[in-house]
Amino acid sequence: MKCLLLNSPIYRDRSDAIEDYLPPLGLGYIATHLNDSGINAEIIDCVKERYGVNEIFDLLSRQMPEFIGINIFTQNYDTVKEIIENCPISATIIIGGQVVKFIYNEILGWSVQNSLIIVIGEGELLLPAIINGNFVEAPIFEDENKRVFKVDMNSSYFPGDLSGVHLNRSVLKDDVVINHYGEKETSIITSRGCMYNCAFCGGAHNLNKDATIRYRTTADVTKEIADILSANTDITSIRILDDLFLRNKKSISNAVQIFEQFPTLSWRGMAHVLTFIESIEALPRLRESGCRELFLGIESGSERIRKKINKPGTISQIEKVVYALLHTGIDVKGYFMFGFPTNSFADTFTMDPVKSLLDAVP
Repeated sequence: MKCLLLNSPIYRDRSDAIEDYLPPLGLGYIATHLNDSGINAEIIDCVKERYGVNEIFDLLSRQMPEFIGINIFTQNYDTVKEIIENCPISATIIIGGQVVKFIYNEILGWSVQNSLIIVIGEGELLLPAIINGNFVEAPIFEDENKRVFKVDMNSSYFPGDLSGVHLNRSVLKDDVVINHYGEKETSIITSRGCMYNCAFCGGAHNLNKDATIRYRTTADVTKEIADILSANTDITSIRILDDLFLRNKKSISNAVQIFEQFPTLSWRGMAHVLTFIESIEALPRLRESGCRELFLGIESGSERIRKKINKPGTISQIEKVVYALLHTGIDVKGYFMFGFPTNSFADTFTMDPVKSLLDAVP
C-alpha cells in the first residue's frame, strides 16, 4: 500500500512567493511510523515545491496512492477543501492538523466522494493502525464515507512518551535550510502542548485539557542532535520549534547542558518573556552554550490589547528581557499580530521604550 502525505500548499496556485520555510516535522513523525509498519509512505512538501492545486492533482494521477494524508491550517482552509472535494483519483483521504479539532463538523459537511477520515489529535500511532486495518478503537463519528477519530490521553494511540516517538529524518528528504546567518540549519521538536492560554491560539492549554503537556528527556534531545551531526557534518545550527524548550529556570539549565556538548553548533529557539524575568542571570551561560537568537511572542505593544488576548507579561517586562538578551549577545526576533478587535494603529506602536533600548545596544 502507498500513502502520500501532503504538506498542504499555502497558495491555491503555484507561487514563487518567498516564505520562511520550516520542514513539516509532524508529517515526518507520521511517515516514519507508517514506514516502520510496512506501509510505503512518502511526504510531498507542497510548500517547498511550490505546488498549487493543479500540480497536486497531476501528481496524484501519476502516483495513484491508495491513501492520501493532508494537513490543514486556518489560512488554507478553502484550498484544502478544494483538493479533497475534487480529488481526481479514488483513494482514502485522511485529514489532520491542530485546527481540525475545532472545525471537524464543518469538514463533515464537505461534498466528498472518496472515503474521508478525520483525525483529531496526534496521528503517528493511529494512522498505521487505520491503514493496516487493525485499529482497536471506534471512531467518535461514522457515516457512509466519513469517520472521525479522536486521539487524546485516554486513547491507546496517544503518544504519551515523546522520547519513544522517533523521527527518521530521511523521510523529510532535504530538511536543511540556510538561516539568515548563513548557517546550515535543521529543526527539532522537544515538547508538545502549551502551558499558556493566549486567546488567539488553538493550542492554548484550556482548549486542550484532553492532551497532556509532554517533554522529551534531556538525554533524548541530546541523542537526536548527535544523530543529526553524525548523518550530516555540515550542520552548524539547530532550531527548536516548540514553545516550551525554554519555559523556566530549570529548562534553561537543561538547554545549557545539552548544547555545551556541541561546541561547534549555534542554536535558535522560541521562548516566553516570563521565562527570563526571574532568570536574567542565566543569560550569559545560555549565550555561551551557542544560543544565537530567540523568538519572542510579543503580539502587541498595547497593555490593553495584551490583556484582552490573555497574553501574560507586561510591556516593562518585555523591555527588561529584550534589553538583557541583546546586551548578552543573543539576538531577538519579535512576533507581532495586527488587527485584533478594537486594535488601533496607535495601540500597535506604543512600545517606544523598546525602540530606545534597541537603539542603545552597541
